[in-house]
Amino acid sequence: MKIDLVFEGGGAKGIVFAGAMETFLGRGYSFGRLLGTSAGAISAAFLAAGYSVAEIVAALGETDADGRHVFADFMGQPQPFTPQEIADSGLKGFLLETRVPGWIKKWFAARLMTSPRLQNLFAFVERGGWYSADAFVAWLRRRLDTPSADGQQRGYSRMTLKQFYAATQVDLSLVAADTTEHQLLVLNHRTAPDCPLVYAVRMSMSVPLLWEEVRWQKAWGLYRQKDITDHAIVDGGLLSNFPLELFVSDAPQVTAVMGHKTADHVLGLLIDESLPVPDAPERPGAGQSTVFASLGRLKTVSRLSALVDTVTQARDKSIMDAFAHLVVRLPAAGYATTEFDMTPERRVALMTAGKRTMAAFLDNPPAPRLGGFFESSGMTDQIADRVALAILGE
Repeated sequence: MKIDLVFEGGGAKGIVFAGAMETFLGRGYSFGRLLGTSAGAISAAFLAAGYSVAEIVAALGETDADGRHVFADFMGQPQPFTPQEIADSGLKGFLLETRVPGWIKKWFAARLMTSPRLQNLFAFVERGGWYSADAFVAWLRRRLDTPSADGQQRGYSRMTLKQFYAATQVDLSLVAADTTEHQLLVLNHRTAPDCPLVYAVRMSMSVPLLWEEVRWQKAWGLYRQKDITDHAIVDGGLLSNFPLELFVSDAPQVTAVMGHKTADHVLGLLIDESLPVPDAPERPGAGQSTVFASLGRLKTVSRLSALVDTVTQARDKSIMDAFAHLVVRLPAAGYATTEFDMTPERRVALMTAGKRTMAAFLDNPPAPRLGGFFESSGMTDQIADRVALAILGE
């Protein structure tokens, strides 16, 4: 049976998807369209690129020559700032408007080029994120070009979404948020054919405040026939972390973006932080302070995060309630979104929980069900249409 799959965002917790997919594919199910946000975008892209579960596990468990997890480099130091970027910055303008001696202003500009913490602060204020994700982009490029286990070349790293679809025939959609235009972006070969696959994933996983926002490049073409050059693009979870309704709805305006249904049913994979992970070892160093953890305790940042969570969860909750029978709730309690240095033991526990949860769901799917799987009703379809049209701005 072919199923359209939706993957929620969740940062490092997304490794639970690998376990869930091992059971899903092992039971003989296959996927149709794929839709992912943030960490879900990474999983969806790997599946679309023909990665087996074993290959996904290997990619997510990769270490460098020193035995250090490759994900630990994903929170990298920002790239150097150009003189023009500093001159045009809000921080520079603030200093100019205050009665600060000139030597302090010069000292600040000089330190900005040499002090890692000031560079992080500048990137946070001016680029929308504390860290650079350049290492992630390099890793993803390399992985999209890694030959398959049977030696077949992939070579997807430089492809646009249109080229990727032509090469794979997999209907892949990745969710991002345009903070300049205040709109949800669904990036696929229909809506943004000239957007590079790698940067579609990069934009989708760009957690606000954590990673620098991405500016849409002119070379990436139009989004739904509209020029969004230089718009600031971040993690799609800012507007909808679990847009299941986009695959459920049959409204013409929605299918124009998502394509028509080609699979038998829809299934959403949700990361549930309220469900415990059996036999999960305690995280080493849990409770220790990090720069970003300290940053997260600032009242302004915590208030902003709470507001974002409230808005997105309220919207997504209406869909999760209406389509609870289409949602697999994967346990992730005690795991952090930024736990990129996850130990092998904790990764195994999380993936095992994903396997067992998917098995339990497939063995005893919740009602309503039809022929061993699920169907929706007229009322729930109307809810899906309404929410889908709203988040697409229709």
